[in-house]
Amino acid sequence: MLLPACLRRCARLLFWIPVLIIIVVVMWSYYAYVVHFCWILLTSATQRVVFLCLFHLCFGMFSWSFWKAVSTPPSSPSVEFQFSTSDSLLYELERDGVEKSPILLEISQKLPVHTRTATGAIRFCHRCQLIKPDRCHHCSVCQTCVLKMDHHCLWLNNCMGFSNYKFFMLFLLYSLLYCLLIVSTVTPTVIQLWRGRLFDSCVKLHVLFLTLVSAIFAITLCFLLIFHVWLLTSNKTTLEWLSVPFFVSGPGSEAFDVGVQANFLQVFGKKKRLWLFPIFSSEGDGHSFPLSCQMSSHGPPVMNGLERCATQGTVASLEEASVTIAVD
Repeated sequence: MLLPACLRRCARLLFWIPVLIIIVVVMWSYYAYVVHFCWILLTSATQRVVFLCLFHLCFGMFSWSFWKAVSTPPSSPSVEFQFSTSDSLLYELERDGVEKSPILLEISQKLPVHTRTATGAIRFCHRCQLIKPDRCHHCSVCQTCVLKMDHHCLWLNNCMGFSNYKFFMLFLLYSLLYCLLIVSTVTPTVIQLWRGRLFDSCVKLHVLFLTLVSAIFAITLCFLLIFHVWLLTSNKTTLEWLSVPFFVSGPGSEAFDVGVQANFLQVFGKKKRLWLFPIFSSEGDGHSFPLSCQMSSHGPPVMNGLERCATQGTVASLEEASVTIAVD
């Protein structure tokens, strides 16, 4: 038992290597831009002041959002979704029997749960001993269920979900702006040095590699940001893009899409003054989300698959669907 525990601790330390790589690269870029480019190569005092002000603004916002994305723990389901001691004992006693479906059904009827597995089963996490809320998934790295889990980011060593997805989006945005600022301000100087073949000093080589590295990161971050903006505006997570969520009535790839504006406000909130700052302002509690079919029918909030869709004109009830159990 002692050896596996030590191995797990060592693995947790290894997970921080990508984060350290990002920190080292950013600190080197800071040194190369401020010292080698601004203070040594630039001759105009006005240009130097303007570049340094813009650079430190981007650097500060990037560092803030990076720290929030790394340090904010993912939210887990509340106690209402977890099995009590008596429920866990009863579930274990009837584990090989057929009575556990009614047990799970009885508990889930009190919860705002709509999603099911592909087989129509109630989504149950055996490791955490809880019924999964909508859009919740178990992370094998963090060893916990994460509300509205998007993905586990190796570069941040953290799960991106309901509590920190806004910070992740701002991290991508400010990372891109940081790289674009470096490329746009340093490139003219690099071109002049290239034409004069003046790459004969350590200072100029720092600036050259700074431009190349920033350009490569900018291209990568641009595609990544565009992808997550599309996910945000269509109200999908990365996991839902890879695997369509299922409901009592079947798969629903657009189930949580309630319009571009409403989708955006779910993540960034209604307080516009907080949109550009890595301060939590997302709407809701992460356990339940409005469904597009409910919005179209203007019906009241529903639970456990009792949904009214204007496009279908039918009501799906629990009595019409066989309930089974899916265990992680």
